[in-house]
Amino acid sequence: MRKSILSALALLLIGPTVDIVAVEAKKRGVDVTSGEISADSLLQEADAAFKAQHHSTALEQYQEALKAARNEFNNSIEVEALAQIARTYLVLGNREEGWLSLTDAEAKATDSDPMGWSRYLSVKGRYQWKDGDLKAAAKTFDAMYTYCNVNALWGRAVDAANMLSIVLETPEEQIEWSQRGIRAAEAGGEESWLGPLWNNLAVVYYETKKYDSAVQGFLKAREYHWRFSGELAKLFADYHLGMAYRAAGDLAEAQKWLRPTLAWAERLENHSIMGQALEDLGEIEIANGNQTTGLKMLRRARDEYQLEEFDKAWPEIWEAINKRIRELGG
Repeated sequence: MRKSILSALALLLIGPTVDIVAVEAKKRGVDVTSGEISADSLLQEADAAFKAQHHSTALEQYQEALKAARNEFNNSIEVEALAQIARTYLVLGNREEGWLSLTDAEAKATDSDPMGWSRYLSVKGRYQWKDGDLKAAAKTFDAMYTYCNVNALWGRAVDAANMLSIVLETPEEQIEWSQRGIRAAEAGGEESWLGPLWNNLAVVYYETKKYDSAVQGFLKAREYHWRFSGELAKLFADYHLGMAYRAAGDLAEAQKWLRPTLAWAERLENHSIMGQALEDLGEIEIANGNQTTGLKMLRRARDEYQLEEFDKAWPEIWEAINKRIRELGG
């Protein structure tokens, strides 16, 4: 199921939590707790907001950091702010506006500036990825990985490895770079990256029908998401386990994860997870001989998908569940 959703979740689950902000600041010699209102301090605040997924707030803060950087004639911070403005616009669905900022960043970026150059490459690669140019994205992230290793930017090297595990096209390459990213994160003490990295590895196993390996990968992802991530990432981590256990044929264990996941998603009014959990639970009921109950759950799943506009965003999933309901006489 749901290859497109699992791939899209890579965006949601990519990246460390705000604990990394202080580490990035120390690399520049900035004390982010001192109350200093500098371009660098403003950039760290914006990074924290972005990593907490407060994207509109982050955009405003990156713009403030950009103004301050220009007042200070700080080209490095200016490039980073421009790149992140572009990335934030991309997340917010305004690619055209973001492209203007990325073009400005490109004009000012230089490979003699590790912080600005690595940030520029990370956003350039993401634009190439979203444009569907996977070969160009892979080339950019490969260059970023090498550059960040040479310049001891371990967290950004892990980011590059993580993105390579997503944009490379063969499962073998995806597994290789997921594992390389995991090793790099462990060696560099970048534990907050391990949830997304293990998640991406598990997704590859799931999509290639290696379900037992997928279960083990999602278990590791859950361990780190529950240590470092926010509530939504934790919810997805629990759902993925239920999903993987069902695919592996352990229906009883799947239900143990999916039922509380559904209740949690209902509390958050997260229609996407509600729909997916209901679909899995419905199929489990059908497999256990409870077709009437299962069909009701599939209909509920379809209702949740419609609320989340899956008919537009994920037409293949929308068509598949309607076909399944018709097959069952619904």
